[in-house]
Amino acid sequence: MSEFEVLSLLAAVRADQAATIAQIVSLHLAMVAGIFFFLHRAGLPMKIGVFLLYSLGYALFLGLIWQSSLQVVAIRAELIARMDAGQDLTRLGYAAFQEIGPSFVNWVSIVANLSFVLLWFGTLYFLFFWKRPSGGELS
Repeated sequence: MSEFEVLSLLAAVRADQAATIAQIVSLHLAMVAGIFFFLHRAGLPMKIGVFLLYSLGYALFLGLIWQSSLQVVAIRAELIARMDAGQDLTRLGYAAFQEIGPSFVNWVSIVANLSFVLLWFGTLYFLFFWKRPSGGELS
């Protein structure tokens, strides 16, 4: 596999990750709108059902993110193997290698995982424990 192919694969994986994160944000916005306008009046069985479906979709999105993260790890291993074989990386290849280095990836992983957990717990709280304030009712 050439360096160009490895970097093209990295670009494709990054695009997939960005699209998946955008879909996760869209899922949360839809849940917030649904809770605010409709689900706050629903009974407990409806809330539980909606939350289970939401959690299933959320788990699928997280699975996609996990798979693409494994691809980034494999891409980094491929770049390391190329350097160990004595092949010099281009400036772009070396910059990509540094960008997906362990310290950066660990920091981004911690922030991303924490934000995903906070979004899930925020939706849980908003659906089951949030009470719409009286007055200022939207029609």
